[in-house]
Amino acid sequence: RWLPLIFTSTLFGLMHIANPEIGKLGYMLMVHYIGTGFLLGIMTLMDEGLELALGFHAANNLIAALLLTADWTAFQTNSILKDISVPSANFQIFIPILVFFPILLYIFSKKYKWSNWKERLFGNIKPIQVKE
Repeated sequence: RWLPLIFTSTLFGLMHIANPEIGKLGYMLMVHYIGTGFLLGIMTLMDEGLELALGFHAANNLIAALLLTADWTAFQTNSILKDISVPSANFQIFIPILVFFPILLYIFSKKYKWSNWKERLFGNIKPIQVKE
């Protein structure tokens, strides 16, 4: 399971490489996109379904689109705030990956009673038996 997790998480990040944010902030922002891919992948494996990860991704994009925009972002919306500063990437890119995402996984693990992390994230994939 770890190989598909790494592959899909990296692929998720790479799908965002054409976003204009990468052009403005540089490839360091890919750490955020790939890290978010890992969060979504871990959520999918632990919850054994896509619903939670898809909901998180949709909510994240919706909140971002409604709250903040800039002339150089992928989403051009009539949001509440508009960033007119000169864009720059710094250590703040790592805060969600290193702080918020682990806290979110901890909260979800308690709420949804996730257990057996090692087996779910790194164990063998068992084929589903279809009953006829």
